[in-house]
This record gives sequence, structure tokens and C-alpha cells, in this order.
Amino acid sequence: MDGSQWQFVPVFSVLHDEKKVASMIEAYHRAAEKALGASIPAVAREKVGDGLALFLVVTGGTENLLLEVAGQRDEPVILLAHPEQNSLPASLEILARLRQLGRAGQVIYFPSPDDKDAQNRLAQVASAALAYRKMHGARLGLIGRPSDWLAASTPDPALVTEVWGPTVVPISMDEVLEEMQAAESDPQARQVVGEMRREFLGRAVRVVEPTEPDVDKAVTVYLALRRVVERHHLDALSIRCFDLVIRARTSGCYALSRLLDEDLVAGCEGDLPATLTMMLLTYMSGQPSFLANPARVDTAANSILLAHCTIARRLVERYTVRSHFESGLGVGISGELRKAPVTVARIGGSDLRQVFVGRGEIVATGAAENLCRTQATIKMEEPVDYFLKRPLGNHHVITYGDYREAVHAYQEMLPLAR
Repeated sequence: MDGSQWQFVPVFSVLHDEKKVASMIEAYHRAAEKALGASIPAVAREKVGDGLALFLVVTGGTENLLLEVAGQRDEPVILLAHPEQNSLPASLEILARLRQLGRAGQVIYFPSPDDKDAQNRLAQVASAALAYRKMHGARLGLIGRPSDWLAASTPDPALVTEVWGPTVVPISMDEVLEEMQAAESDPQARQVVGEMRREFLGRAVRVVEPTEPDVDKAVTVYLALRRVVERHHLDALSIRCFDLVIRARTSGCYALSRLLDEDLVAGCEGDLPATLTMMLLTYMSGQPSFLANPARVDTAANSILLAHCTIARRLVERYTVRSHFESGLGVGISGELRKAPVTVARIGGSDLRQVFVGRGEIVATGAAENLCRTQATIKMEEPVDYFLKRPLGNHHVITYGDYREAVHAYQEMLPLAR
């Protein structure tokens, strides 16, 4: 984690012993740096900047002192408490007041500076706070309407902003199609298309259905989306991609894959809750995420098979160039994910405050012809009955690693329901 994004801010009462206070500050400063795996500058309460902050509540009697600083900040307030000098009572009072103000915050209780559980908890909460900051500054483009079959995945954009932070920017699909036409008639753009096509095909282990003109058209979708992203200053997008199949006779799979590899979150089918989930996991993990359909459930093996036609190439060990599965048009990607632990998650519910998050292990990849092109079988720790009895929607999202605690920490930071 980048320590320059953080400040370590000790807050203490002048009534307490100076040497004791200084010793505690030093010990817990080291503990915080160990938890985040980075050097974190210590900053006096009066000189706190705009970055994320870890507030060490050194002593009691600091409630109003800390609220003067923390109460004015937009980021989640992380309070580090310990068992001496009335630190914990003061921390609880501060957090209670912050919650009354509708502010996000957490108390991380350290029984001692070297407590491993507390350090791990701080690392998870810090990841959640970083994601919170990014989410609340993000612009999420909704290109076209959500796909018609997303019956449970079409929240009011205002609710997206209220609960999770991103501003939803509505964009017409016509804008993308116009940019595609412009790129097709631009000699410089055609040169870029050729270079990208050669790179994409050259790295593939096999090419099945698509021709070079098919790939060129798919790359043109990328150029069009990149222009739209720059024009609207987007940090993420979700596109009604089947309109590309119907209106342009191509797919968005290559374009979304490349955008994901360029660290822009790119979701399919106008599914805002799933795209929010992608943003959450990406901002926590620092790597792309994979949005997919749960295509098969094996309750005996407690596993699911996830499949979709696009994936960031950074997430796969190798890939085959295929067509888009449902239409047989354009370009799809059949990627082989590595066998490794993953987080599986989905945001949903009528109030967008429900979250499923679980841990699994990729145990197999596949290339079945009757499913979307990239396929991964995941053995879950949590019961897969969730998918059959209480799913939050179709699309679910995975990324490598275990971010369950960070997701739970973020969920605890959500604003209280009205």
C-alpha cells in the first residue's frame, strides 16, 4: 500500500504524562506502518492535510479535539484505540458522534501494538477506506439503458450515488456509434487499429472464428469508447453491449478487456450493481476484476462455474480469440485463469445495501462450446445454495485474493438507511 496516501495523526490531552504519550505514539505508529506495509508520515492534529488519516486516540479527553478535525473530512475516519489512558472510551464516543452526523468511521482496537489480529484488521479497513475515497470521487458512465433482462439490476442512479458514491453519467449509445464511424474514416485511427489487431492476435495461442476485419471492427469499438471516456472524464463505465451486436454487427468484448487492462473499470450490459462491485474489488485489490454469469452450480462439490466473453488479459495466463458466444459475431476472449484463491462478490438489493462476498478457489478452466467463452470453476467456502435461494442478481464478480474483510469493512461504512 502507498504510505504517501496516509497520515498518522496522534491526538492526546495535555493532562497526561508527556513521556508516556510519546512512547505510545511511537509504538502505535510502528504498528500502523507494519499493518499497511509502508512508511506513513506523522502529522500534528493542527496540520492534517487532505489525505487519508489514521487517528491514534492516545488518551481520553480528546473527543472534541478530534471531532474538530475529523468531523469536517469527507473520507472515512479510522480511529486507533488501545487499552490505556481512556483511549477506547473516547474512541467510542467519537465514533458515535460521527455516526450521528452520517459520517463513515471505524474503531480499530489494539490490545497491544504487536497484536497481529488488530494489524490485519487495520490493513483490511485501510483497503476499504481507499476504495471508499475512490468510489466517492468516481464518475460511472452508463452507456445506453441497462439490458432488458436485468430485472433485478436497474437501480435509480441517484441511489447509486447516495449509497456507494459514484456519480452516474448517462451517455447515449449513438455517441459511441458516431465515434466508431469517425474512427473508421480517420487514417491515423486505422493505423492504430492495425497495430492493436496485430498485438492482440500475436499474443493469442489460437484464433478460431474471427477474421482480421472482425478484429479491426472490435478494436474500433475500443477507440470509440476511449474517446467517450476522455470526453466525459469517466473512471468506470457499463455499456448496453448487445446494441453493438444489433446495430454495428460486432461486440464490445475486446474493448472492455483492453479498458480493464488500462485500469478503467468496464462492465457489461448496463448492469450498475455489478459494475459497482467491479469498482469495489478493483479499488481494493489494485487489479482488474472479472464479471461473469454463474452458468452452473454443483451443490455436492459446493462449486460454481462462471462464464463470460470478455476478461482483462492481465487476469489470464493465455487466451484464444473466439467470436461472441450468443451472436457468433465480433470478438470474444476465451481466457485461462490461473488456479488460485479468489473473492466472489455482488452488490444488490432494492436499497443497494446488500452485499454477497465469499472466498473460493479456481479449480478448473474450460472451453465448453455451449457457454460464454471464458469459463472458470470455483470451489467456494460459503454454501453455494446462496446462488439458488437468495441471489442478488445474475452477474457476479471475482478478483484474485481474499478481500472479504475489506468488503465487510466498506459495508459498515455505508450511510445509514433513511
